[in-house]
Order: sequence, then structure tokens, then C-alpha cells
Amino acid sequence: MTNNMNILVIDDEISICQILSKILEGEGYRVLSTTSGNEGLRLYQENDIDVVLLDLNLPDATGIDVAASMIDINRMIPIILISAFGSINKAVEAVKLGVYDFLEKPLTRDRILVTLRNALAMGQLEQELARFRGNCYERYRMVGDSLPMKTVYSMVDTIAPTDKPVVILGENGTGKELVANAIHFSSSRSNKPMVRLNCAAIPDTLIENELFGHTKGAFTGAVNSSKGRIQMADGSTLFLDEIGDLSLQAQSKLLRFLESGEIQRVGSTEIQYVDARIIAASNQDLQDLVKKNSFREDLFYRLNVFVIQVPSLREHKEDIPLLLDHFAAQYSEETGDMQASFSPAAINFLMGYKWPGNVRELRNFVEKAMIMRNGYVIDLKDVRPLLEEGYYYKKTMQATSNLPLIEARRNFEREYVLTSLRNNSWNIPKTADLLGLDRANLYRKMRQLRIGRGE
Repeated sequence: MTNNMNILVIDDEISICQILSKILEGEGYRVLSTTSGNEGLRLYQENDIDVVLLDLNLPDATGIDVAASMIDINRMIPIILISAFGSINKAVEAVKLGVYDFLEKPLTRDRILVTLRNALAMGQLEQELARFRGNCYERYRMVGDSLPMKTVYSMVDTIAPTDKPVVILGENGTGKELVANAIHFSSSRSNKPMVRLNCAAIPDTLIENELFGHTKGAFTGAVNSSKGRIQMADGSTLFLDEIGDLSLQAQSKLLRFLESGEIQRVGSTEIQYVDARIIAASNQDLQDLVKKNSFREDLFYRLNVFVIQVPSLREHKEDIPLLLDHFAAQYSEETGDMQASFSPAAINFLMGYKWPGNVRELRNFVEKAMIMRNGYVIDLKDVRPLLEEGYYYKKTMQATSNLPLIEARRNFEREYVLTSLRNNSWNIPKTADLLGLDRANLYRKMRQLRIGRGE
């Protein structure tokens, strides 16, 4: 591993540069060294540096200033500041700036190597985290240039830096979770994953346990203590989807947490303090639920600090061409399948469709169209049948109406598997994954259905 690591040494004493170079090269590192701060910055910019060992006192600059310039360029590369004139004030200033560590001269070989290895490990972790965040951001990126979407973007930019609660409203499938992700990834909490809970998917008898956790022996089957979602989101964000379905009792405890930061696990008398930001979403009118006494008014006003209304797809149909390209490219990247685009006639037809399921329905449609397509361009003749109600049922019935049930089922299954294989260029692993089978079962299915490779 060390043979691929580049260490930059910047020290005003040439002898220190030589000693550090000899120690580090002996450990297999590649070392670049200089006694100049300006030359060090040039080497930093022109080379793929993994860690910097930087002296605090240089002939043409201070180590603090050089470190600040390096951090502006790339804050993921660890910097270890060294000096014979170290002080608590300088160490504090360096740490606030963002340097990894602060070492005092005279340096010992063991201290240098231990600090360096830890810095390298931290740097690699930071890079992996950045890649993960980049992948997540791309996966959950909002798409659209319309005025309604630009209004949402503006709200996200305003809200994200705060730690205040947010309520996201909109129809099913509009992308409320995407908005929550955008807020989280644009906040200071983005270094930790956002925690999610769909309130509608949890029975009322279990919701408190899901939110607040439990202690060992709190109820039958509680053989161990367990954290709730709020505690899992400590230092991060908790996204509560469909919060309108939260029970009144759970609403009361959630309100207490929002007001005090306190939680109490089921079966415990201990009070714990948690720092979690709450983002709630609902496809219901929460004010209407308040009037019906099914949602606490005080919780509504406590959550209602910031409200984002996500538009339905019907309200920003001009974004459909962008969404089609985005989902088609995403599908190709995920499956390794060939790129495809929609013809102008197909786009016009799709922009005239009502999309009752909003962006989620559009995405599912694109994936279906990509699977069923016959070439690089998806035309009107390809998309129209996919949106006709009962199309697959009618097509299947026409093809199998005079066959016994067992034979009709076999023919349909054969055609479905064969089409999937063709659309994936007979790539067995990709097709098996798409069909929810392992490779061995797909091969077995092909033999049962008498599907010859390449037919």
C-alpha cells in the first residue's frame, strides 16, 4: 500500500527534509520535499499528494497560511503541522483551520510513522465518504429547470444550513424524499447518513419502539437493548415520511423531543439527549388533520418552521424531457445496458399524459420502456402501448386464449425471460439480477423453458 502513497515534506531546515525523506522512503513511501512554502504549494498542486508534513515556520510564509491555501484546494488531504516553537494557541488555531495533527520538534521516528499512518487511513476514509456522498447525491438528485422546481431548489438552499425542523408536502410520487435528501446533503450533517422511518408502515403498537428504542426486558422478546431511529440519527437527520399517520401518543413524545432534545427508551426511566434534525413529509393536509383532532396542533406548529410544497408532475410537465433522459441514463448506468433516447413524437405524447403517480410513475415507466425497447431510440409506437390500461393483460390473453392454463403460463414465462435476455444482450448475471434470480436458477429456468443462448 505504501508504495502508492506520496508524502510532501515542507520544512525550512534542509537537514530535517533529508531525515524525514530517509525515514519515509525506508518505509516505502514516495517523498517530495522543499524548504519553501511557495514551492511546496506548487508541488502540492502538481502532484497527487496523500499527506503533507508542514513546518510552521518557513522563510517565505507561515505554515498556517500554507495549510489554509492547501485546505482551500483540497480539504480531504491530511496536513500534519510540525514546529519547534509549538504552543497551545497555535495548535488550537491549526485544528480549527482543519489540519489533521500538530507535532512538536524534536520528532521521533515512531511518533512520525504512527501519526502518518493514522493520517493516511483518515484520508482514505474521507475519500471513500466523499465518493459515497457523491453517489448518493447523484442517485437522489432532483431534476428540472421549471419555475416550480427552481422554487424548491431555492427553498432547499435557504433551509439546509439551519437545524430547524422542515415539513415537506406533496402528492405521492412527487419526490418528497429527494427533497429531504437534498436538504441533508447540503447541511453540516451530511457527513453522517440520513435515517429514515415510514410512519405509515409501522403499526401503532410498535411506532414508539421504532422511534425511541427499548431496554432489555422492556417487553416479551426484548432480549437486548436497542436504539430507536431518533438516537440512530444523533448528529444527523431523521426523515419521518407520512408523519400524518403517526399515533397521537407517539406525536406527544415526538413533541417532547423537539422541545427539549430528550428521549426515553421504552422500559427505561433514564433521560437521554439527542441532537437529531427532523424532516417530516406527508401527502395529507396536516392542518386538516389538526381540525379533525387526528394530529396535535402544538406538534404541527413545532414542525411547521419551514414548509416546502413539492409540485405534482402535472405542474411542471416542461421538465419531462429532462427526466426521461435522466432516468434512461440512470438505468443504463445501473444495468450496464446500452444508452437509449426518446423520439420527439414519444416525448410529445408523454408530455400529454396525466401521470397520476407523478415522477415515481414516470421513472417506473422509463425502466419498463428500457427493458421492452428494440433499439437505441424509443418511439411513439413503443411508449403508447405501455401506458394503455390493461395492455399486458390484453396482449397475454390474445396470445394464449386458446391454450390450457399451464401451457399459457409457460409460454408467457418463456417470452418474458427471453425478452429480458435479449434486452440485456444475453448477459446472464445482469438478467438474473433483473429477474430476481441467482445465476444457477436462471440457467435452470432457461433449460426448463428450452431457451437456447442467442436465439
